[in-house]
Formats: sequence, structure tokens, C-alpha cells
Amino acid sequence: MKKNVLMMGLAMMGLCAFTACSSDDDKKEESKIEILDAEYDAIINQYVDNVVLPTYNDLKTKNTALYNAVVSFGNAPSDANFQAVCNAWLTAREPWESSEAFLFGPVADYGLDPNMDSWPLDQEAIVKLLESQQWNEMEWTGDYDEDDEAIAAAQNVRGFHTLEFLAFRDGKARTLTDTAIDGEAANAVYNESNATAWAQYMRNTAQLLVKDVTTLVDAWNNGYAASFKSHNGGDFTSGLSCIEQLIDGCIDIAGEVGDAKIGDPYSLYVSGKTTEALYAVESWYSWHSRDDYTNNILSIRNAYYGSRDGSINANSLSKLVAKYNAPLDTKVKDAIKSAADAIQAIPQPFRNNINSSEAKAAMEACADLGDVLENELKPFLQDATK
Repeated sequence: MKKNVLMMGLAMMGLCAFTACSSDDDKKEESKIEILDAEYDAIINQYVDNVVLPTYNDLKTKNTALYNAVVSFGNAPSDANFQAVCNAWLTAREPWESSEAFLFGPVADYGLDPNMDSWPLDQEAIVKLLESQQWNEMEWTGDYDEDDEAIAAAQNVRGFHTLEFLAFRDGKARTLTDTAIDGEAANAVYNESNATAWAQYMRNTAQLLVKDVTTLVDAWNNGYAASFKSHNGGDFTSGLSCIEQLIDGCIDIAGEVGDAKIGDPYSLYVSGKTTEALYAVESWYSWHSRDDYTNNILSIRNAYYGSRDGSINANSLSKLVAKYNAPLDTKVKDAIKSAADAIQAIPQPFRNNINSSEAKAAMEACADLGDVLENELKPFLQDATK
């Protein structure tokens, strides 16, 4: 009798074990994530039509306004018009920095990024150009080659930062009564003798900015946007390939902000090269560095959220990830916010706080953001896509 009871007990235990295993297997099958490649299409369309193109259109509008402010200064030089140029520069700068999570396609192929945003500046070459007025040295022709020294030389005397140097000094607008100090070359400041050349240099630089952004907008509108959205050939052969590009752009700028824009000056400073560290700080003439870097991080947010206003669009990568992996979506969003907040926590201006604990914390936050994007978000989507 006891033996039969024992056998029945063992049988029941086996059945329970089998049932438990079967249940676990069923749960695993049910929990397996399979994202259809077609699910990415709405996200890609939203990204292009409501993030990339509006950002570039905004950039064109605001650079046109910047050009008009520069023309007004040239027609009637005054301290007030110098200030107006600075105000317009700050306004035009925002959409550019907010586009840096998508520095692929035409902006890279045509050399438009270094055309508009080369840094550090070749200040000595800028002063020489002011003296020679050989404005043709600002332009280059032919196919873009990033290793071409002649192209690089032209790019180093144009763009946002050249205009920043010509309009700002120590975080403020220049004045008609600028005076050279601390061994500055006389022509490194605006004065009566170089006033005409100075205004012409500003005008040429602003005009080239408009030309470059027009090229950029036209290239996206006349084929590139459609090609990217259709993803049926060339660099993009699937929805996932487009999403990978979206994420790669975010990874690149997170790394650039932390490792280069903040990291390079920091490394130079702590190694004792304080002067070199200062000149390595982007946008230090305007004291706009911290906001530039924050807008770079917000460009990641915009790409991930599918919007430009901080809202999370229904057709966004964030919504898709939240659907299949809510903890990961939260982690990405928290990392974006942490990086932006850490940059804003750096005391202003960054050029005076290069080696601060806040700067170090901002570098770490950017590294954490890049790590989440590269080692968690991207592999998750690659593994889950059917």
C-alpha cells in the first residue's frame, strides 16, 4: 500500500515537473519579441518629415535672417547692429546644433558640416584674410575630400565660428571702439582702418552659410529624403538599416560632446596646457558652448522622440521600444535627460570652468548615454527584428 502511494506521488511529481516545464516554455515562446521590419516605416517617415526636414528648414530661415542682420550692419555700422548680428547668430546656431544627431547623407557627402562648423578656428589665417581681402580663399570647388588640405584651409576661414569671431568678444557683441589688448594683432579687432573689410568678411561668411544650408535642404528635398524613407537600395536596404543610422548618429554626437567638445579641453587643461585648452573650447567667443552642447543632446532626444518639442510622438522609436521593452525605453530617456542636465550644470561660461567637477560629470553622463544607445538599444532592436 505504501509502495503504491509512493509510486503515485512520484508520478504526480513528474507530471507537475513536466507541466511546469511546458508552462515555462510556453511563456518563453509568448515573451519572444519579434519586431517586423515594416513597423519601422512610420517611425522613419516621422523622423524625416517632422524632425530632420523641419530642423533644416528652420536652419535656412534663421541663417537668412542672420545674413540680413549682417547686411544691415554693413550698411550702417553701429554697436546696436553688432548686437543684432550676435542675436541672429545665437538664433541661427540653435537649429544647427539640434541637427548634429543626423550628420549623415548630404551634410557629410558635400562637406557641409566642416564648411559651416569647422573648429578650432585658424585665427591667424582669418586675420591674414582680413588684410589681403582675397575672399576667393573662402571657397573651394570639385568633389569633397576631407583629406584635401586646400579644402580644409578654405573651411577654416568660413562658417559659424568665423562669424562668431567677427561678431563676439568675451561673450558680448563687439563694438565700434574695440581695442587690441594682451598682444592681440591690431587687425584682430574691429577698428576704423579695417571696418570695410570686416563688414565684407562678415557678409561673405553669412552668405556662404545660406548657400550651404540651401544646398543641404535641396539635397534632402530632391531625392535623399525619399530614398531614405523607401530604403530599397544603396546604403539603406531595410527599415532596420535606417533605424540603425538614426541610432548611430545619436551615438556619434553623444561621443563627440563628451569625448571631444568637453573632453579635449578638459584633457588639455589637466595636463597643464591651459592656453591650448581654452582654444579647444567650441563657441568660446560667444560663451555659448554649454548651450551648443545641450542642443546636441537634444538632437538625440528629437531623433528618439520623433518630435522637436520634447513630446513623444506616437510614431517614434521611443514608443516602439516602450511597447516591447519599457525598462529600456525608460533607461534611454533617463540617459538623455541626465546628459543634458549635466551639461547645463557646468558653471557658465565653460571656458572658465574647463576642469570643474561638473565638466567631468557631464563627460561621464555623455559616455553613459552613448553606452546605452550602442550596447543596449541597438543590439535589442537588431536581435528583435524579424
